[in-house]
Amino acid sequence: MVSSWYGGFNSGLLATFLSAVVCSYFLLHPFYSLAVSGFSVVGLLQFVLVGLLISSLNSALRQARSQAQMNARVAQQNYERLLQSQYNLRRSEERYRLLVEGVTNYAIFMLDSNANFTTWNIGAERILGYQEAEIIGQPFELIFAPEAIERGQPQQVLKQALTEGFSRENRWHIRKDGTFFWAHCLITPLRDENGNLRGFSKIMQDITERKQAEEEKEQLLLREQAARAEAEAANRSKDDFLAIVSHELRTPMTAIIGWAGMLQTGALDEARASLALETIERNANLQMQLIEDLLDISRIVRGELSLSIDLVDLVEVITDAIEVVQSLADNKGIQIKSRPDTSIDKIWGDSDRLLQVVLNLLTNAIKFTPNGGRIEVCLSKELGTGDWGLGNRGDETNVSCPIPHYAQIQVIDTGQGISADFLPHIFERFRQADSSHTRSNKGLGLGLAIARHLVELHGGTIQAQSQGIGQGATFTVKLPITEESRGVNTIQHNHHC
Repeated sequence: MVSSWYGGFNSGLLATFLSAVVCSYFLLHPFYSLAVSGFSVVGLLQFVLVGLLISSLNSALRQARSQAQMNARVAQQNYERLLQSQYNLRRSEERYRLLVEGVTNYAIFMLDSNANFTTWNIGAERILGYQEAEIIGQPFELIFAPEAIERGQPQQVLKQALTEGFSRENRWHIRKDGTFFWAHCLITPLRDENGNLRGFSKIMQDITERKQAEEEKEQLLLREQAARAEAEAANRSKDDFLAIVSHELRTPMTAIIGWAGMLQTGALDEARASLALETIERNANLQMQLIEDLLDISRIVRGELSLSIDLVDLVEVITDAIEVVQSLADNKGIQIKSRPDTSIDKIWGDSDRLLQVVLNLLTNAIKFTPNGGRIEVCLSKELGTGDWGLGNRGDETNVSCPIPHYAQIQVIDTGQGISADFLPHIFERFRQADSSHTRSNKGLGLGLAIARHLVELHGGTIQAQSQGIGQGATFTVKLPITEESRGVNTIQHNHHC
């Protein structure tokens, strides 16, 4: 029994066999002999069987005890490892908490598998404005703009993360207070060891200032490119202008010098001498007009062009302008028809400058109307909106006044018309539809630009209309008639609007 307990089944079996031999030799009859009688054989067999049974039981108990001890050691080791794992997990969670909670420039949060918020760090509170208690359990769509929700973008982002393993994008998000910010976002799906979806993690950074800086940089680049293009265009316009000016000044000067030289020879008869003087006078006046236009443009650019304000009869202005250009129209067989409303009120303005406006429009119409064409000049009173606008008062220009009516001047011709491409640029300085040296119509391209500026100085507007090439053109000038202008029949005028 002892042998089997300490030595196992084999030891117990050996001890039982030896014990049976010893008992048979010393204790069973005949003594001191291994021969055994019939009855003793039964007892000896019983002894052996009992010994074998005890040895088997002891061996089984011994193995069970050893297994129990081994299991206990394994359990102790597992317990110790579990304690260590729990300790490591607590440390890891603490480090994660310190890391996440310490990040204030990034919003870091988690979603469950139903896309509801489960965690929320301080950075998320700072960027999005929600406290942790009011956001936990809320749906992911809460931080998306209504338009994005209608387009299903929250679901698309999560679907992309599931399909590709992550989703990285820049998009607009909305704060608790309703303001928007541009965010850089990274979403990653969270899975357990079996690959089952447990939720999502999202990291978000507010990059609104960066986006604004990029947009400002892009705008600066566009403005720089536009400024460069404008400067290049200005240089080209300057070169074209200088070429045109030199050509326009040289042409009449050549005629003046030529005829003056012939007069000096004394070889011209009276008729030819008279023609020479007329030619010299005409070209001198042409040069004077070119110089006056250049001086006016220079004053306009410097802001030094002023008006001498008084009450002006527009019917007289139109009549005087037609008389000035009538000879030019007659030379081309152009008929000028005037249709003024003689009952129209006088307006406050500069009569000389308004005459210049009408002259520029008529000269332009004659220049671009072919021989035998027609020009119509209309003057009418148009109802204003009753709102306040810019008008003239005494010596003041562009004063805010109620504008009940406008005086409308229209110059309508049957000329070559204006192309749709050039129409928006018709009132720009030095702009002509044909700027080549071989163009048929001469001039610096300043008349309409000067007319526009003079009209605007009077608080009015000027517009050009044309159906296209060959369809003629209509120029419309609107000048404000203030309440003071309507008191023209009185000698004293109230100079207050």
